[in-house]
Amino acid sequence: MAILKLKKKGKAIAGGIVDDAHAAHLAKEAEVDLALCEIEYSPKEISELRRKHYSVNTDFLFFDYMAAVTEYGEESEKATVAKQAWMSKRAAIKSTLPTL
Repeated sequence: MAILKLKKKGKAIAGGIVDDAHAAHLAKEAEVDLALCEIEYSPKEISELRRKHYSVNTDFLFFDYMAAVTEYGEESEKATVAKQAWMSKRAAIKSTLPTL
């Protein structure tokens, strides 16, 4: 499970972090400003979190893109717009999660 650490000192505040809300709760309990902390995830946790976020936030956009490609063709404006929406959301998710 992820670890909540102080950014500058690297000192662990809490372990077993499951998400951002949990980290915020534990930081508050420890009377530490969350802005001074970072969550350290394992590569496996990062992959799982991304997969979860992709499923919830981008799968429907991918299906919209595939429908536009099927109905109007890959080079159509509708398919291009749908692909951009899908890829932009994926990029946003990647940027909010730590890199592998």
